Amino acid sequence: MERKLRFLLPIILFFGLWEVIARLPATPQYLFPPFTVVLKRFALELLKGSLLKNTLITLYRVAIGFALGALSGIILGLFAGISEKFNEALSPIVFLIYPIPSIGWIPVLMIWFGLSDAVPIIAVFICSFFPIYLNTIRGVKSVEESIINAAKTMGADKFTLIKKIILPLSMPNIFTGLKLESGMSLRTGVVSEMLAIPSGLGFLLMKGESLIDVSLMFSVLLAIAILSIGIDFGMRQIERKVLKWQKKD
Repeated sequence: MERKLRFLLPIILFFGLWEVIARLPATPQYLFPPFTVVLKRFALELLKGSLLKNTLITLYRVAIGFALGALSGIILGLFAGISEKFNEALSPIVFLIYPIPSIGWIPVLMIWFGLSDAVPIIAVFICSFFPIYLNTIRGVKSVEESIINAAKTMGADKFTLIKKIILPLSMPNIFTGLKLESGMSLRTGVVSEMLAIPSGLGFLLMKGESLIDVSLMFSVLLAIAILSIGIDFGMRQIERKVLKWQKKD
């Protein structure tokens, strides 16, 4: 209980300070609305259905891009971690493309695919693939050789080695990449919508900017924050269940 209070107190103080500053006579509320006004607008947009609809659209795009990026990153990372030849063949391409920001691909994707869902989905895919791929390789490389040799001595084939030994022992590293990139994928998806797509939370942000409707913009930012916290919580719960074998109790 005390730990929860220590966590909540700074948040309450932050929103309280926001409310006080926004209510000062010198503060133009149309540029910096009070938090209570933002909450009312947030509730209104939810009731209208606009905020929920666009949140679901963003979540759909991010989920597909992240799932494809994560799955590809884990599979190829496992192969690269196990096979040095495969790793050497792929490394030059990875280290050539990885430094390019995922949002840097958006103008190219817009030319290729137009104003379609493919733009944010592919941008999220690029964002999530490389870190998860590299973390998977690190996870595979971190598995002790003695454990693998012992499993081979007991007659384990390659498939069994991957399924029963390498993949489970690599999961802590893999989840490090998954947790980091789940949040980054949401941000990439929103930025993609801001630049290229007439729907989603990014679109709503740009709509608020074009109308100088700051309360709408803050409502969208609040929705993004809630969504981000929910994704992070979900990933931690999945990690806890998958890695429960690590607990000594």
